[in-house]
Amino acid sequence: KGTLRSTGETVAVKVQRPYVLETITVDLFVLRRLGLALREIRSLNTDLVALLDEWAARFFDELDYVKEGDNGTRFAEQMKEDLPQIVVPKTFADYTSRRVLTTGWLDGEKLSQSSADDVTELVQVGVLCFLKQLLDTGFFHADPHPGNLIRTEDGRLAILDFGLMTQVDDDIKFGMIEAVAHLIRRDYPLIVEDFVTLDFIPEGVDLKPILPVLARVFDEALDGDTRSKVINKNLGIEATTFRGEEIIPEDAAKQINFQELAADLAQITFDYPFRIPPYFALIIRAIATLEGIALVGQPDFAIVDEAYPYISKRLLTDDSPRLQAALKYLLYENGGEGEGSVLDVDRVIDVLQAFETYSVYSQRNLGNLALEAPSSANPPSPQPNLSPLLSASSSLLPFQLPAPFTALATSRPVSSSNGGAATSSSS
Repeated sequence: KGTLRSTGETVAVKVQRPYVLETITVDLFVLRRLGLALREIRSLNTDLVALLDEWAARFFDELDYVKEGDNGTRFAEQMKEDLPQIVVPKTFADYTSRRVLTTGWLDGEKLSQSSADDVTELVQVGVLCFLKQLLDTGFFHADPHPGNLIRTEDGRLAILDFGLMTQVDDDIKFGMIEAVAHLIRRDYPLIVEDFVTLDFIPEGVDLKPILPVLARVFDEALDGDTRSKVINKNLGIEATTFRGEEIIPEDAAKQINFQELAADLAQITFDYPFRIPPYFALIIRAIATLEGIALVGQPDFAIVDEAYPYISKRLLTDDSPRLQAALKYLLYENGGEGEGSVLDVDRVIDVLQAFETYSVYSQRNLGNLALEAPSSANPPSPQPNLSPLLSASSSLLPFQLPAPFTALATSRPVSSSNGGAATSSSS
């Protein structure tokens, strides 16, 4: 902690330890030689060398504090419009070099150690923040360990340490959103194809033997202590409840525990041509950190459920052909294929209400910003009104909404008591 003589501002100064670059270089060299040897083991489908190279590149980037400062500035610029409650310490470029980083000082406490009653809401803000990175900007903070997530004194979420970043390309971003749509519909054949798009399965591999294995993994992910089996149109599993309420398969998909699912997927890499792509190794750490913090105070927290409002926002506001096709697939009972496709009105309402939930989440925890601009503060218990959403999004939907839809949407009750995506009473 220090003070700038020129302005009197309080700053945080990070100084790199001597010989860190040399030490890490030797360690990575040894690990890479080991990875090359392990490449000969045929039971390993994941390319450990490629995985290590991805990490190594990020490690070396992390040691360049000029790049870290630039990353923080870029990140703050990307967040300021949609999520102004995200705080990023200012970088003082004139006082920063490759081994010395100078940023604004920030007072607060680790989110994971905070006893404040808004921690759950801040986790929801954090989920929106990381989804925006993963599915929108593509500039992803890959090191959000508990020490880098701070609750500020005025109740906002601060994110620190922008040394370990990764870039997600458009094909992966769109592929993830498409995969969630397919998961909600429990369309396992398309999910297997999504895993090819996302580079979990090499192109050209016969997908038929993998389909039942992935189906089993996802079914088991839906069957935790608080989850019972749900209807599966492909495998005929009978169904039922989550959090004491009856659910349908589409909603059950939102309740998947991401860490458990990732562990199960890792297991099948030994028996099938299924691999963990290098970019995903960085992403999974970030998601697991958020899920871990949330599960402490909310045992039934499910990352897919919390992600649904943001995904709905992307589907309803992005005019890219792939996302419009994903939206159409999600909202039609048969995925919108063939003549006479039937619009799933309950699902339309569910998506629009999730969009409304996003608008609520994105205006929470504004801290002192709410005092500066009271009109932007969110009421404590908003009553969603879907009429404006219908008007705003009708031009973006790739189909004509039926005449009774407006009356249905504005009269359906909203339930967001679980802290997740708001859903209609029948969905």
